[in-house]
Amino acid sequence: MAKPRIRDLVVVLPGMIGSVLEKDGKDLWAVSGSALWRTLITMGGWLEKLRLDDPDADDGVVATRLMSDVHLIPGLVKIDGYTGITRMIQTEFEVIEGSIGSDAPANYFEYPYDWRRDNRRTATELDRFIKERLSRWRDYTNNPEAKTILIAHSMGGLVSRHFCEVLGGWEICRALITFGTPHRGSASALSFLGNGYKKLFVDLTEALRSFPSAYQLLPIYPIVSSGDELLRVAEADIPGIDRRRAEEALAFHREIETAVAEHVDAPAYRDGFTTLPMVGTRQPTLQSATLEGGRLAVGGDLPLGVDPLLGDGDGTVPRLSAIPIELSTSYQDTFVAERHSSLLNHRTLLQDVRERLVQMQTRGLSAIRGPTVDVEASERAALSVELDDIYLPDEPVTIAATIVNGTAPAVIAVITPLDGEQRPLERELDATEGGFIGDFSDLAPNGYRLEIRTQDTGPAAATPVHDVFAIAG
Repeated sequence: MAKPRIRDLVVVLPGMIGSVLEKDGKDLWAVSGSALWRTLITMGGWLEKLRLDDPDADDGVVATRLMSDVHLIPGLVKIDGYTGITRMIQTEFEVIEGSIGSDAPANYFEYPYDWRRDNRRTATELDRFIKERLSRWRDYTNNPEAKTILIAHSMGGLVSRHFCEVLGGWEICRALITFGTPHRGSASALSFLGNGYKKLFVDLTEALRSFPSAYQLLPIYPIVSSGDELLRVAEADIPGIDRRRAEEALAFHREIETAVAEHVDAPAYRDGFTTLPMVGTRQPTLQSATLEGGRLAVGGDLPLGVDPLLGDGDGTVPRLSAIPIELSTSYQDTFVAERHSSLLNHRTLLQDVRERLVQMQTRGLSAIRGPTVDVEASERAALSVELDDIYLPDEPVTIAATIVNGTAPAVIAVITPLDGEQRPLERELDATEGGFIGDFSDLAPNGYRLEIRTQDTGPAAATPVHDVFAIAG
C-alpha cells in the first residue's frame, strides 16, 4: 500500500535544549547520548559560554539541527531525543525532506532554534521561515490551499503558540500539535531557577538564569503560598528569581491569551485551525511552592482551589498546564501515562498523531477536531514512576513505582546503558505497602534509559513507562 502523501508543510520544533548550538563553526551545545554523563560535571562551564549578558544582542550563536539522542539539564528538562516522531513522519508518509540551509522546495522540516532567547524572537523568526517555505511549497505543488502543520515539544509549543496566536500564523496553519508543552508554566522551572539542582550544578543554574526563555517556563497561575496569600511567581519576591524578568515572562503568556480572545470566535479560526495537546499523566509532578523566611520550597501539593483530579502530570509539566487555557473544556486532548522525556517516542501518541495527519490530508472533510475524553481510558491501569534526573557517583539510584487503578504481581525495571558497552539490567522491584521500589548501587557512571513494566501483559495491564537518567562520573 502506498504511503499517504502529505500535501501540507510539516514543521517539527524541539523543546528547550533540543537544538544544537554553534558559534564560529564549533559546537557549543551538542553533548548527548553516551557522551553526556562524561561532561555533566563540567556542564556549568559549557552553559557559561552561552550566558546572555545582553538578551537583545547578537552573540554569533546559531542553531543548526535537532538533538537526536538523550540530552538533559538536571532538574529542569530531559529528552530522549526526537528520533521517534521524526522517523514516524519520514517512514509513514510521503514527504520531501528539507533543510533550513537550502532553498529547495520541501514540505518537511526540523526547525532548530536558539532556545536561550525570548520565545517572541524565536516566533518572529519562525514566522519568516514558514511564510517563505509555505509560499515556495504552494508554488511547487500548484496547491494554494496547502497550510502548515506544527508538531512541537515542550517549549517549542510556546514558540508555536506565539507564532499562531499573536503573529496571526493560524491563518496559514491547519493544526498545532503540542507534546508536554507547559502552556501555563511548570513548577519544575520555578524550583530550578529558585533553588538550583544539587550543589554540584550551581554554575549551571546561574547560566540558565540569564535566559529569557527559562523565565517563560515559570507558572502563570497562583502557586506560591506566602503567609495568608497565594501568589503568582511574578507577584512574589523569591530568592534566585529576577522579579522583573518573571513579570516580562508573564506578559508573554498574557499576549497569547489576549490574542486568542480576539479571534477565538472568528469562523475562519474556529473551523480552519486547531490546537491538539498531547498530555503526559500519572507521574509525580511538582505543583506548588511555599515561601517562608526567604526560603522557597517546591512540592507536589496542589495549589488551593485546583481539582484533585488534576494532581498529576508527566513528571515535569503538570497535567493542568499541558492544556491551553481556552481548551480547558474542549476535551480535545490525548492522554497517556508517560514521562516528559519520552512523550515523543511513545507508541500510542505516535500512532495517534499518524492518524490525525492522515485525516488532515483527506479532502472533503471539515477541520479536524480532537476526540472527546475517553472515560474508560482514565480508569485503566497505569504506572507511575519517580526518580532523579542525575545521581552523583556515591549516590544509590532509587526508583519507585506505583500502580494506579490496578494491581500486578510484580513490577520490572529494565535499565539500558546508552553507550551499549554494558548489557541491559533487568530486575524485579521490591514490593512495599505503597508500591514497588528498587535501589541500584551497582551502576557505573553513564547515561541510561529506563523502562518500568508490569510482569503481566494483556489488554488490562498497565502500559510501560519510560524515562532517562544519568550517573555523573
